[in-house]
Amino acid sequence: MQAKEIQYWNQYYGKDAAVKPPSDFAKVVVEHMEKDKQLIDLGCGNGRDSMFFCKNGIKVTAVNSSQAAIELFDKSMPILALCDDFVETNALKCMEYDYCYARWSIHAISKVQQDKILPNIYNALKAGGLFFSESRTINDVKCGQGTPLGENEYYADQHYRRFLDPAAFIAQLKDIGFEIRHVDESDKFSVMGDDSPTLIRVIAKKPIV
Repeated sequence: MQAKEIQYWNQYYGKDAAVKPPSDFAKVVVEHMEKDKQLIDLGCGNGRDSMFFCKNGIKVTAVNSSQAAIELFDKSMPILALCDDFVETNALKCMEYDYCYARWSIHAISKVQQDKILPNIYNALKAGGLFFSESRTINDVKCGQGTPLGENEYYADQHYRRFLDPAAFIAQLKDIGFEIRHVDESDKFSVMGDDSPTLIRVIAKKPIV
């Protein structure tokens, strides 16, 4: 992640104003998890979902490039919280996971970075492991707002966003080898005040060979 983006998120999380209860997505996908399994949370933010998973008996590794965000974790919880670029992190290479969780993370990176991280996620998962993803799509009301930077990517609200083409994203996951277990797109998943982003939720599985 570029230094300008890291600075933005350090300022954002430094205010400790981010939402703290677990996301609706976390509450949905935890039903697909088993206790004592290993999960990596990529782009974990202030750790609200990581801590929720931990409270539900999941062994969590959490990665975020903002030190201010990492400092908001409850230090009494047995979570390995790393300040690192979640695309480049060695945490995806040094062990295997049962679950990979990426909420609002894939739309925060470039297509080049997406092309790099998705195969790394696949390789980091155990056979039968699950990948949970929630991201903004090209059908989101904010797509097209701000300064254009490339295909479906913009600089607005003082930071970078890229909007996923749902069909292309699913096709890429399948090409990598994932089995798609669930796909849904809606503007009702994460409504906060006047903000009602259109998001795609995906649950993908690494096949058991």
